[in-house]
Amino acid sequence: MEFYTDQNDLNKLDRFTPPKGSNKDKGNAGILDIFVASILKIQNLAKISVDNSSKFIGYVIFMALLVSLMSFAVPTASRIYSFGGFSKLFRESIPTFKVSDGVLTADKKFEMSLSNADILIDTSKSEFQQRDFEETGVYIAFGSRNVKMVNFIKTDSSTSYNELYSYPIKMVIPNGVDNSILEKMAPFFYASMVFVYLIQAVISSVKYIFMALMFALFSRSTTAISKLDMTFKDSVHFCFYCQTIAILLVTANLAIGEIIPGLFMSIIGIVITVVVIMKAIKPHLPDIDEYLDKFGGSDKFDMFK
Repeated sequence: MEFYTDQNDLNKLDRFTPPKGSNKDKGNAGILDIFVASILKIQNLAKISVDNSSKFIGYVIFMALLVSLMSFAVPTASRIYSFGGFSKLFRESIPTFKVSDGVLTADKKFEMSLSNADILIDTSKSEFQQRDFEETGVYIAFGSRNVKMVNFIKTDSSTSYNELYSYPIKMVIPNGVDNSILEKMAPFFYASMVFVYLIQAVISSVKYIFMALMFALFSRSTTAISKLDMTFKDSVHFCFYCQTIAILLVTANLAIGEIIPGLFMSIIGIVITVVVIMKAIKPHLPDIDEYLDKFGGSDKFDMFK
Protein backbone atom coordinates (compact mmCIF):
# COMPACT_ATOMS: atom_id res chain seq x y z
CA MET A 1 0.00 0.00 0.00
CA GLU A 2 1.33 3.47 -0.91
CA PHE A 3 0.72 6.60 1.18
CA TYR A 4 0.40 10.12 -0.14
CA THR A 5 3.43 11.98 1.16
CA ASP A 6 3.77 15.12 -0.94
CA GLN A 7 5.51 17.43 1.54
CA ASN A 8 4.21 20.65 0.01
CA ASP A 9 0.60 19.56 0.46
CA LEU A 10 1.33 18.34 3.98
CA ASN A 11 2.80 21.74 4.84
CA LYS A 12 -0.36 23.40 3.55
CA LEU A 13 -2.39 21.09 5.77
CA ASP A 14 -0.33 22.06 8.80
CA ARG A 15 -1.30 25.69 8.33
CA PHE A 16 -4.94 24.72 8.85
CA THR A 17 -4.27 22.62 11.95
CA PRO A 18 -5.61 24.61 14.93
CA PRO A 19 -3.07 25.24 17.67
CA LYS A 20 -3.53 23.88 21.16
CA GLY A 21 -6.22 25.71 23.10
CA SER A 22 -7.92 27.14 19.98
CA ASN A 23 -10.99 24.96 20.39
CA LYS A 24 -12.67 27.42 22.76
CA ASP A 25 -16.41 28.04 22.46
CA LYS A 26 -17.04 24.54 21.14
CA GLY A 27 -19.75 24.19 23.78
CA ASN A 28 -23.31 25.37 23.30
CA ALA A 29 -24.34 26.13 26.89
CA GLY A 30 -26.49 29.22 27.24
CA ILE A 31 -26.52 31.71 30.09
CA LEU A 32 -29.37 29.93 31.87
CA ASP A 33 -27.57 26.61 31.41
CA ILE A 34 -24.51 28.08 33.14
CA PHE A 35 -26.72 29.47 35.89
CA VAL A 36 -28.33 26.08 36.53
CA ALA A 37 -24.94 24.34 36.42
CA SER A 38 -23.55 26.86 38.91
CA ILE A 39 -26.19 25.75 41.40
CA LEU A 40 -27.17 22.16 40.59
CA LYS A 41 -24.43 20.71 38.37
CA ILE A 42 -21.27 22.06 39.92
CA GLN A 43 -19.12 19.23 38.54
CA ASN A 44 -19.76 20.60 35.02
CA LEU A 45 -18.61 24.17 35.73
CA ALA A 46 -14.93 23.74 34.87
CA LYS A 47 -15.63 22.26 31.44
CA ILE A 48 -18.32 24.86 30.76
CA SER A 49 -15.80 27.60 31.57
CA VAL A 50 -13.37 26.28 28.96
CA ASP A 51 -15.91 25.41 26.26
CA ASN A 52 -18.11 28.55 26.47
CA SER A 53 -15.70 31.42 26.90
CA SER A 54 -17.78 33.88 24.86
CA LYS A 55 -20.75 33.51 27.24
CA PHE A 56 -18.87 35.05 30.16
CA ILE A 57 -19.75 38.71 29.54
CA GLY A 58 -23.40 37.80 29.08
CA TYR A 59 -23.38 35.86 32.32
CA VAL A 60 -21.76 38.76 34.21
CA ILE A 61 -24.49 41.10 32.93
CA PHE A 62 -27.18 38.55 33.85
CA MET A 63 -25.87 38.15 37.41
CA ALA A 64 -25.34 41.89 37.90
CA LEU A 65 -28.91 42.67 36.84
CA LEU A 66 -30.22 39.83 39.03
CA VAL A 67 -28.31 41.08 42.08
CA SER A 68 -29.50 44.64 41.55
CA LEU A 69 -33.05 43.35 41.06
CA MET A 70 -32.96 41.44 44.35
CA SER A 71 -31.18 44.04 46.46
CA PHE A 72 -32.67 47.26 45.07
CA ALA A 73 -35.41 47.00 42.44
CA VAL A 74 -37.79 44.59 44.18
CA PRO A 75 -37.64 46.18 47.68
CA THR A 76 -37.91 49.69 46.22
CA ALA A 77 -40.71 48.82 43.79
CA SER A 78 -42.71 47.09 46.53
CA ARG A 79 -42.35 50.16 48.72
CA ILE A 80 -43.40 52.52 45.91
CA TYR A 81 -46.40 50.28 45.18
CA SER A 82 -47.38 50.30 48.87
CA PHE A 83 -48.01 54.04 48.81
CA GLY A 84 -49.60 54.03 45.35
CA GLY A 85 -46.74 55.40 43.28
CA PHE A 86 -44.89 58.70 43.36
CA SER A 87 -47.85 60.79 42.18
CA LYS A 88 -50.07 59.63 45.02
CA LEU A 89 -47.17 59.92 47.48
CA PHE A 90 -46.59 63.60 46.64
CA ARG A 91 -50.30 64.38 46.42
CA GLU A 92 -51.67 62.58 49.50
CA SER A 93 -49.03 60.91 51.69
CA ILE A 94 -46.36 63.47 52.43
CA PRO A 95 -47.15 66.71 54.28
CA THR A 96 -48.21 69.80 52.40
CA PHE A 97 -44.96 71.69 52.02
CA LYS A 98 -43.29 74.57 50.22
CA VAL A 99 -39.83 76.10 49.97
CA SER A 100 -39.59 79.89 50.17
CA ASP A 101 -36.40 81.91 50.60
CA GLY A 102 -34.41 78.74 51.30
CA VAL A 103 -36.73 77.65 54.13
CA LEU A 104 -38.81 74.46 54.06
CA THR A 105 -42.23 74.58 55.70
CA ALA A 106 -44.51 71.55 56.20
CA ASP A 107 -47.86 71.24 57.96
CA LYS A 108 -46.83 68.11 59.93
CA LYS A 109 -44.01 65.74 60.76
CA PHE A 110 -43.39 62.81 58.41
CA GLU A 111 -41.49 59.51 58.46
CA MET A 112 -41.11 56.96 55.68
CA SER A 113 -38.94 53.84 55.45
CA LEU A 114 -37.30 52.92 52.16
CA SER A 115 -35.18 49.85 51.44
CA ASN A 116 -31.89 51.55 52.36
CA ALA A 117 -32.86 54.57 54.46
CA ASP A 118 -35.57 56.29 56.49
CA ILE A 119 -36.81 59.73 55.42
CA LEU A 120 -37.64 62.17 58.22
CA ILE A 121 -39.29 65.59 57.85
CA ASP A 122 -39.68 67.92 60.81
CA THR A 123 -39.65 71.63 60.02
CA SER A 124 -40.20 72.62 63.63
CA LYS A 125 -36.41 72.38 63.95
CA SER A 126 -33.82 74.10 61.80
CA GLU A 127 -31.78 70.91 61.40
CA PHE A 128 -31.53 67.46 62.94
CA GLN A 129 -28.94 66.79 65.64
CA GLN A 130 -27.52 63.57 67.06
CA ARG A 131 -29.98 63.64 69.95
CA ASP A 132 -32.88 63.39 67.49
CA PHE A 133 -31.96 59.82 66.50
CA GLU A 134 -32.76 56.90 68.76
CA GLU A 135 -32.57 53.73 66.66
CA THR A 136 -29.78 52.33 64.50
CA GLY A 137 -30.24 53.13 60.84
CA VAL A 138 -29.50 55.37 57.86
CA TYR A 139 -31.58 58.55 57.76
CA ILE A 140 -32.27 61.37 55.31
CA ALA A 141 -33.47 64.11 57.62
CA PHE A 142 -35.12 67.35 56.47
CA GLY A 143 -35.25 70.31 58.85
CA SER A 144 -36.52 73.74 57.90
CA ARG A 145 -33.09 74.95 56.75
CA ASN A 146 -30.97 71.84 56.36
CA VAL A 147 -31.06 68.32 54.94
CA LYS A 148 -28.53 65.68 55.97
CA MET A 149 -27.88 62.00 55.52
CA VAL A 150 -26.88 60.28 58.74
CA ASN A 151 -25.57 56.84 59.61
CA PHE A 152 -26.52 56.22 63.25
CA ILE A 153 -25.46 53.10 65.16
CA LYS A 154 -26.48 52.53 68.75
CA THR A 155 -25.39 49.59 70.89
CA ASP A 156 -25.57 48.86 74.61
CA SER A 157 -22.06 50.18 75.13
CA SER A 158 -21.55 52.87 72.49
CA THR A 159 -23.11 55.22 69.96
CA SER A 160 -21.78 56.09 66.50
CA TYR A 161 -23.02 59.18 64.63
CA ASN A 162 -21.72 59.97 61.17
CA GLU A 163 -23.07 62.66 58.83
CA LEU A 164 -22.58 61.45 55.26
CA TYR A 165 -23.61 64.85 53.92
CA SER A 166 -25.23 68.04 55.20
CA TYR A 167 -26.53 70.82 52.92
CA PRO A 168 -28.70 73.92 53.25
CA ILE A 169 -32.22 73.35 51.94
CA LYS A 170 -31.70 76.00 49.25
CA MET A 171 -28.90 73.90 47.72
CA VAL A 172 -31.14 70.85 47.41
CA ILE A 173 -34.67 72.13 46.78
CA PRO A 174 -35.21 75.29 44.69
CA ASN A 175 -37.49 78.06 45.93
CA GLY A 176 -41.12 77.62 44.93
CA VAL A 177 -41.12 73.81 44.94
CA ASP A 178 -44.24 72.30 46.50
CA ASN A 179 -46.35 69.11 46.30
CA SER A 180 -47.84 69.90 42.90
CA ILE A 181 -44.44 70.39 41.29
CA LEU A 182 -43.14 67.11 42.73
CA GLU A 183 -46.25 65.34 41.44
CA LYS A 184 -45.50 66.57 37.92
CA MET A 185 -41.91 65.29 38.32
CA ALA A 186 -43.03 61.70 39.05
CA PRO A 187 -41.70 60.38 35.69
CA PHE A 188 -38.28 61.82 36.56
CA PHE A 189 -38.25 59.91 39.85
CA TYR A 190 -39.12 56.66 38.07
CA ALA A 191 -36.31 57.28 35.58
CA SER A 192 -33.98 57.94 38.51
CA MET A 193 -34.90 54.56 39.99
CA VAL A 194 -33.95 52.87 36.72
CA PHE A 195 -30.66 54.78 36.65
CA VAL A 196 -29.84 53.76 40.23
CA TYR A 197 -30.76 50.16 39.37
CA LEU A 198 -28.26 50.14 36.50
CA ILE A 199 -25.56 51.80 38.60
CA GLN A 200 -26.06 49.13 41.27
CA ALA A 201 -25.68 46.48 38.56
CA VAL A 202 -22.40 48.00 37.34
CA ILE A 203 -21.03 48.16 40.88
CA SER A 204 -22.01 44.52 41.48
CA SER A 205 -20.35 43.34 38.27
CA VAL A 206 -17.07 45.10 39.08
CA LYS A 207 -17.12 43.76 42.62
CA TYR A 208 -17.67 40.13 41.67
CA ILE A 209 -15.26 40.19 38.71
CA PHE A 210 -12.60 41.44 41.14
CA MET A 211 -13.49 38.66 43.57
CA ALA A 212 -13.30 36.12 40.72
CA LEU A 213 -9.82 37.39 39.90
CA MET A 214 -8.75 36.91 43.52
CA PHE A 215 -10.20 33.39 43.64
CA ALA A 216 -8.50 32.58 40.32
CA LEU A 217 -5.13 33.61 41.73
CA PHE A 218 -5.78 31.59 44.87
CA SER A 219 -6.74 28.45 42.94
CA ARG A 220 -4.39 28.77 39.96
CA SER A 221 -1.98 26.12 41.22
CA THR A 222 -4.91 23.67 41.06
CA THR A 223 -6.65 24.76 37.84
CA ALA A 224 -3.32 24.91 35.97
CA ILE A 225 -2.78 21.12 36.29
CA SER A 226 -6.32 20.12 35.34
CA LYS A 227 -6.97 17.94 32.29
CA LEU A 228 -8.97 20.77 30.66
CA ASP A 229 -6.03 22.94 29.53
CA MET A 230 -7.45 25.92 31.48
CA THR A 231 -5.85 29.28 30.81
CA PHE A 232 -5.85 31.95 33.51
CA LYS A 233 -8.72 33.63 31.66
CA ASP A 234 -10.68 30.37 31.87
CA SER A 235 -9.88 30.23 35.59
CA VAL A 236 -11.33 33.72 36.13
CA HIS A 237 -14.52 32.71 34.28
CA PHE A 238 -14.67 29.49 36.27
CA CYS A 239 -14.28 31.28 39.61
CA PHE A 240 -16.96 33.82 38.70
CA TYR A 241 -19.42 30.99 38.00
CA CYS A 242 -18.43 29.34 41.28
CA GLN A 243 -19.50 32.48 43.15
CA THR A 244 -23.12 32.12 42.02
CA ILE A 245 -24.48 30.35 45.10
CA ALA A 246 -22.65 32.71 47.46
CA ILE A 247 -23.83 35.79 45.51
CA LEU A 248 -27.46 34.68 45.73
CA LEU A 249 -27.25 33.94 49.47
CA VAL A 250 -25.46 37.20 50.34
CA THR A 251 -27.88 39.26 48.22
CA ALA A 252 -30.95 37.51 49.64
CA ASN A 253 -29.71 38.17 53.16
CA LEU A 254 -29.28 41.85 52.29
CA ALA A 255 -32.72 42.08 50.66
CA ILE A 256 -34.53 40.73 53.73
CA GLY A 257 -32.78 43.09 56.10
CA GLU A 258 -29.54 41.30 56.99
CA ILE A 259 -30.88 38.60 59.32
CA ILE A 260 -27.26 37.46 59.40
CA PRO A 261 -24.75 40.31 59.92
CA GLY A 262 -23.25 41.45 56.61
CA LEU A 263 -19.61 40.80 57.48
CA PHE A 264 -20.34 37.31 58.79
CA MET A 265 -22.44 36.55 55.70
CA SER A 266 -19.60 37.69 53.44
CA ILE A 267 -17.23 35.27 55.20
CA ILE A 268 -19.77 32.48 54.72
CA GLY A 269 -19.95 33.40 51.02
CA ILE A 270 -16.17 33.16 50.64
CA VAL A 271 -16.12 29.73 52.31
CA ILE A 272 -18.96 28.50 50.08
CA THR A 273 -17.16 29.73 46.96
CA VAL A 274 -13.91 27.98 47.90
CA VAL A 275 -15.81 24.73 48.53
CA VAL A 276 -17.57 25.02 45.15
CA ILE A 277 -14.27 25.70 43.36
CA MET A 278 -12.64 22.62 44.88
CA LYS A 279 -15.66 20.42 44.22
CA ALA A 280 -16.00 21.62 40.62
CA ILE A 281 -12.34 21.15 39.67
CA LYS A 282 -11.80 17.83 41.45
CA PRO A 283 -13.21 15.56 38.65
CA HIS A 284 -10.75 17.12 36.20
CA LEU A 285 -7.55 16.74 38.19
CA PRO A 286 -5.03 14.11 37.02
CA ASP A 287 -4.04 11.23 39.26
CA ILE A 288 -0.51 11.19 40.65
CA ASP A 289 0.97 9.13 37.79
CA GLU A 290 -0.45 11.47 35.15
CA TYR A 291 0.87 14.47 37.07
CA LEU A 292 4.39 12.98 37.36
CA ASP A 293 4.39 12.19 33.63
CA LYS A 294 4.47 15.94 33.00
CA PHE A 295 7.90 15.95 34.63
CA GLY A 296 9.25 13.09 32.55
CA GLY A 297 7.52 10.10 34.13
CA SER A 298 7.40 8.54 37.56
CA ASP A 299 10.63 6.53 36.90
CA LYS A 300 12.66 9.60 37.85
CA PHE A 301 11.24 9.39 41.36
CA ASP A 302 12.06 5.68 41.86
CA MET A 303 15.31 6.63 43.63
CA PHE A 304 13.20 7.95 46.55
CA LYS A 305 11.38 4.66 47.00
